[in-house]
Amino acid sequence: MTRKKRHIPIISFNELELKQKKPQVYKSLIEGISEAFEDKSNEVKICEVKYADTYLTVHKNNWSGSLAKAMDFYIDREEYEVCSIIKKLIEKIN
Repeated sequence: MTRKKRHIPIISFNELELKQKKPQVYKSLIEGISEAFEDKSNEVKICEVKYADTYLTVHKNNWSGSLAKAMDFYIDREEYEVCSIIKKLIEKIN
């Protein structure tokens, strides 16, 4: 079975755009960590920095903390089905 290629969002350092891109970045984080866990990878690219040919990555040591921040974001938005996915992922990687 082939896996669907994950979309990695492209962001700029503009604060307004970062705030607007938060949903895409957190979605990429969750999908990326899930894939990296399955592939036994040590880090995940969560977004690309526009015009810099650079990726923001999260190392395995920081996955739980990053997912906890994503959980807070989705709790604030009352998107509890995503919180459930995050909770299961945190349990898997710990």
